[in-house]
Amino acid sequence: MKVMQKKQLIIGLILISSTLLLQACGRNIDPEPSCNFVQNSKLQRVSWKNKSAKMYIHSSVPTKYHQTIRNAAKKWNDELGYTVISIEASVGGTSLPSKDGYNIIYWLTDWDSEKKSEQARTTIYWTGSKIYEADIRINAKNHKFSTTPETLNGHVDFYSLLVHEMGHVLGLAHVPQEKQSVMQAYLANGVERRKLTEVDQSSLKCEYG
Repeated sequence: MKVMQKKQLIIGLILISSTLLLQACGRNIDPEPSCNFVQNSKLQRVSWKNKSAKMYIHSSVPTKYHQTIRNAAKKWNDELGYTVISIEASVGGTSLPSKDGYNIIYWLTDWDSEKKSEQARTTIYWTGSKIYEADIRINAKNHKFSTTPETLNGHVDFYSLLVHEMGHVLGLAHVPQEKQSVMQAYLANGVERRKLTEVDQSSLKCEYG
């Protein structure tokens, strides 16, 4: 076989191998049903998968709210039967939330003037379908919160709010069609939504088992 023919054969084999490799790497990923979860661009549910989320309470959060935060995380852990959200020690540092690799709960006395009605906001970051960071911002500028057994008029029930935000930490989206769901987008003052509904339970089970 001539040298030129050998070179052409080698090049041809390399091209075939490259094509097969690209096909393998670029295979289609079947979309998943949302189950009321946030989904990535491939329509895969995003979650912590086999990891747990270690949440830190920023020093800006008044200590009287710490136990309610722990109770809200426990609500989801108890439903699953294992710990998926753990509440760690309080941390200091800047009170400006950032993408820093830590999951932190902030108490903010400064808030976007165009979003005064927003009681809290949870931001999650993911790669592929795995969440690797979640931060909760609490709007302490425009809202008053209660931690009493009975709700108070003019106050946001802090436990209901944190159960909702912890749901976002897990990857859950809002559930507009179910008014009693803890993942309902709007929580009126003096109203409690402390118990997971069947919709919340089935959504959680769909992704976390």
